[in-house]
Amino acid sequence: MDNWLLYVLILAAIAIGWWLGRRERKHQAANEHQKLSRNYFQGLNYLLNEQPDRAISTFIQALEVNSDTIETHLALGSLLRRRGEVDKAVSVHQNLLARPQLNRETSHYVQLELARDYLLAGLLDRAEKLLLDLIEENGEAREPGLQLLVEIYQQERDWQKAIEVASKLPTKGSDGDAVRRSLAHLHCELCQVALDDGDYRLAKEQILRAFGHDNDCVRASLLLGRLEYQLDHMKDAVKALKKIRLQNGTFVPESLDLLARCYQQGGGNQKDMRDYLHQCLDETPAISIVFALAKSIREDQGDEAVARFISDHLKKNPTIRGLTQLIDLHIDNAHGIARENLAILRSFTEALVVDKPVYRCEECGFSGKKLHWLCPSCKRWGSVIPIYGLEGE
Repeated sequence: MDNWLLYVLILAAIAIGWWLGRRERKHQAANEHQKLSRNYFQGLNYLLNEQPDRAISTFIQALEVNSDTIETHLALGSLLRRRGEVDKAVSVHQNLLARPQLNRETSHYVQLELARDYLLAGLLDRAEKLLLDLIEENGEAREPGLQLLVEIYQQERDWQKAIEVASKLPTKGSDGDAVRRSLAHLHCELCQVALDDGDYRLAKEQILRAFGHDNDCVRASLLLGRLEYQLDHMKDAVKALKKIRLQNGTFVPESLDLLARCYQQGGGNQKDMRDYLHQCLDETPAISIVFALAKSIREDQGDEAVARFISDHLKKNPTIRGLTQLIDLHIDNAHGIARENLAILRSFTEALVVDKPVYRCEECGFSGKKLHWLCPSCKRWGSVIPIYGLEGE
């Protein structure tokens, strides 16, 4: 049904374009008109006989390119690309570019669409060459061309080139916020490479550049905490990780394991850590923070106090993960049928979350169990965040 609706929309768009072109060329020879009509109805016949590929090819041939049908061609190409029929989209856009009557602005736009086709098809070299030529023209398509070129270099993991190109984009206004955020993450990628190579000086340099673009970059704080930890600067590591609460408290759970290790190795006393965690919990009721506090409470007051603490939190902020942890605390002290029932209940709660996503993109809704700093779906930097609520934090 969805495919039929799509082809009906294509048919309608092409029919309108054909009619507009026909209206503008009433003075042309009757035989040309008959040829268009014949191609058009031949395409309709293919469509009715469930031969959509041949129908689309025939429609493209029937739809002559002129000032009234260019938008129809572009819409058709975009529609085909979104459906994954990239080869057909390429054909439409190449057919447009071959027309000498295109003005400069329209030609640039078509080149941009063709570059998107190549990018989706994985033909990165072709897309790159097309975009580099387009950017040199310095027309209205320059900025979207730069954005696509950044996307290509990101796919190739050529972070330095991506930074060089992204730096040419405007960094002021609401659109500039996304550019600055992207630049911060690109420097974080170079920092990650430097850390993996043991080049701590370069890693620190990239972190500072990331903060220069976006002082609220949580990822840069996490990397700085890791760097200071590896350098055995525990207090500096704690300071870097604590900054995350002020940048974006929803990411505090991402820092807790490293923060605990830093405190254990001289980064501060346990009271200071508990005070910080209570402050975080008041602002962001994440179950991971509750678990971190529970470890400290267990050491001082035992399992019973931990169970009360988790239970009090769950009354206000219920989560399946929290309930599972509470069951674990009680099951060790249970016997007989009570223990069996708790075990059954635990298997149920565990099954409820085993396949559930942990992170979700704020922009497009992509979800998964791994934190992606660059959303795999919409390609936005820093848009994937931890999920909160019953099935999350």
